[in-house]
Amino acid sequence: MNTMKNNALDSDLICAKEFNQVALISCSTQYDEQTVDNVVKTFIDHGYMVTTKYLNQVISDLGYVNTDQERANNLITALLDPTIDVLWFFRGGGGALNLLPYLHAYKTQLGEIKPKTIVGFSDVTAIHSFINNELGWQSVHAINASTNKATNGGNEQPIPDLKALMHEGVSYNTVLPLNELAKTTAVSGQLIGGNHTLVGATFGTKYQPDFANKVLLLEDIGVTYRQLDRYLQQLLFLKDFDVNAIVFGQYYQMDQNDQDRLVYKKVLEIFAGQFDKPVYYFPFIGHGKHNQPVILGRQVSLQRHDNNEHGIPSDYCTLQQ
Repeated sequence: MNTMKNNALDSDLICAKEFNQVALISCSTQYDEQTVDNVVKTFIDHGYMVTTKYLNQVISDLGYVNTDQERANNLITALLDPTIDVLWFFRGGGGALNLLPYLHAYKTQLGEIKPKTIVGFSDVTAIHSFINNELGWQSVHAINASTNKATNGGNEQPIPDLKALMHEGVSYNTVLPLNELAKTTAVSGQLIGGNHTLVGATFGTKYQPDFANKVLLLEDIGVTYRQLDRYLQQLLFLKDFDVNAIVFGQYYQMDQNDQDRLVYKKVLEIFAGQFDKPVYYFPFIGHGKHNQPVILGRQVSLQRHDNNEHGIPSDYCTLQQ
């Protein structure tokens, strides 16, 4: 295994200058310890230097990797570690929301260090929310370390090149506009969000993000289309929900048939017709075979493609960071 060395980084804006010194970490549901060596080897093969010193698991009564206090201590220590560029979460699951009070208690100390990059999705949404909204750091909504093409047979998403991703951004040109505003209006804003269940769990609490001038990303799994409809009604009922736009990722199961996929899309379309801001659909972000990376806390723009040389309009928009 590659070993960590202290690296004097000269950027005032971002700690992960080279994005290659990765600490694997987990602060949610217990993980399979027998898979760790394969994951480490895979990341080393992709050019990353890896440490597992923050993979500390003493399974709690609720099946988390440890108690709330110990999981918070481990995460905060890793965030404060000057030898680490990137915290890449091993898996999601549940329990990360419980850590928000502990993270807020260390907000001052964390705000005094150079930003690190955290990578992950699903339950990691709770950590993204704190990182983006409270510390003002950017983070990467992307595959967890144990869920990628090289380590998980059902997943087709490769491990991203973080350095290229953070320096070059992303551009996806098959984003579907779901309402007329999305078809006719170019929008931009800071991208926030992630898993719908985790984002929704903060609504009406002191941890609810400020939605002004934001583009909200939402995706989920394990919800029926009727439950999704209820989630979306909640968005319509929210006070002070002044987002610039919403981008929906995947909600259906990985092995869903075409008929079921269309039902979920229809639920989103019904919501989009009732919502007074642009709404988009890009089911290549989330718990599917593909989970394209995006950069949370960074500006994003969405714009419909120009007509082609024959004046024929396109069905798609481009998401660019």
